[in-house]
Amino acid sequence: MSAYKAAPRTVVEACFDPQGTAALDYVYDVAAAVGLADQPVRLAVRRLEAAGTLRQEGRGRKGRLVLTDAGRLRSDTDVRFVALAYAQDAGLVPWDGLWRLYTFSVPERHRSERDALRTALTRLGAVPLAPGAYVSPHDLLDELAAEASARTVGTYLITAEATRLTGPGFTGPTATAEHLWPPAETVEAYRPLAEALAEEPLGPDRSPVELVATALRLAEAFTHALERDPLLPPELRPTPWPPSRVRRDFQEAWTAIRGRTPDLSLFRAFDTEPAATGRS
Repeated sequence: MSAYKAAPRTVVEACFDPQGTAALDYVYDVAAAVGLADQPVRLAVRRLEAAGTLRQEGRGRKGRLVLTDAGRLRSDTDVRFVALAYAQDAGLVPWDGLWRLYTFSVPERHRSERDALRTALTRLGAVPLAPGAYVSPHDLLDELAAEASARTVGTYLITAEATRLTGPGFTGPTATAEHLWPPAETVEAYRPLAEALAEEPLGPDRSPVELVATALRLAEAFTHALERDPLLPPELRPTPWPPSRVRRDFQEAWTAIRGRTPDLSLFRAFDTEPAATGRS
């Protein structure tokens, strides 16, 4: 079996409907179908609630979960990442040749906002050039406002664009990208997904419950990879690019599972139809 099993958080996030709600009895039933007890699911719910991603209404199996505004924004950003990855693979999002620089200086008394900016920039694939200075080939302002709050961005963040970026040991766009975002690290992030795809059987004898369990495990591995992928424009990546092949394999498996299982919210979140959207 794959090394990446469905985590309680993955199960919870998979169960939200398009309106941003999830019945707790449904959440626990899906968790049981993939071998999870109620207790770790309850713990995942409490952690997500503490993080401000969702709120619980009611108690026990008769209650429900509701995404907060912050939870919806996070979910929307994740969906855009998926769409961008496949749009890049399809050649629909050419790079405009601009490096985006993000810098900030936040007083110590507001360090929570400073930490929020650092966390958001890192999650969005930017890398530090120096303390308080980050770079990305993408325009991240909208995502940063969603992740770290528009007030924090408007108060502290300074941005600039450059057509040339050089430093010790690197000159030129591809050398810069290889130095700042080592390709081997991104390729390695997709290894668990490749292994899961090779190990998960999708034959006709698989029951709907087994297919849902497989979908959750693949989603876990896909998320693991995408969270570590800066989604560099194709112009800055080696050719051929192994993660593109793994994503194609995932798309084929996902399409097959989606056609044979109930319409979990998870399937909408991992819609793999290419679209020219997301970071630019």
